[in-house]
Amino acid sequence: MQDQGVSDLLAQSAIMRLIHTYPRGLDRLDKELLLSIGHADATVDFPGMFSGSWAGFVDWLMAAHTDMLYNRHTIGNVLIEVDGDKAVSETTATAHLVVKRADGDIENRETHSRYLDSWRLDGGRWWLAGRRTLRDYRSIDIITPERFAATTSYVHAADVGRDDPSYAHFGR
Repeated sequence: MQDQGVSDLLAQSAIMRLIHTYPRGLDRLDKELLLSIGHADATVDFPGMFSGSWAGFVDWLMAAHTDMLYNRHTIGNVLIEVDGDKAVSETTATAHLVVKRADGDIENRETHSRYLDSWRLDGGRWWLAGRRTLRDYRSIDIITPERFAATTSYVHAADVGRDDPSYAHFGR
């Protein structure tokens, strides 16, 4: 019984790392890092936004986030249940996105979501097998470019990438 408990804790730790890798990769627009989370046959269902493969989802994310002025994704509560070489998790997440509109104004978006993920152990490591994203809350504040410039400082999402100091910090 104790060996199973240790095995489950190791699985939960590996899965937790992958869960936290997602916002790290997305906020730095690191396609390679995002692709490293999902299994080759992983699927995504983000109702009204995207449905398809993990690789297709990563491409969609890159296209959607590259032109954003700012994006920050934060992981909240995480519950992971392991059953042998499979696992499921529910993760709460908050996204803060700043997007320039075609009319010149700025959208300041806040979204609260939950990721219902399935995981599988394959080749000695855990992989995302499937994700269903549920959006629980979304708020958009439209502000003028003048107000934005006067009240905001930020790092442009597309300018971060692998030049972010955290990569050197971790030695990668």
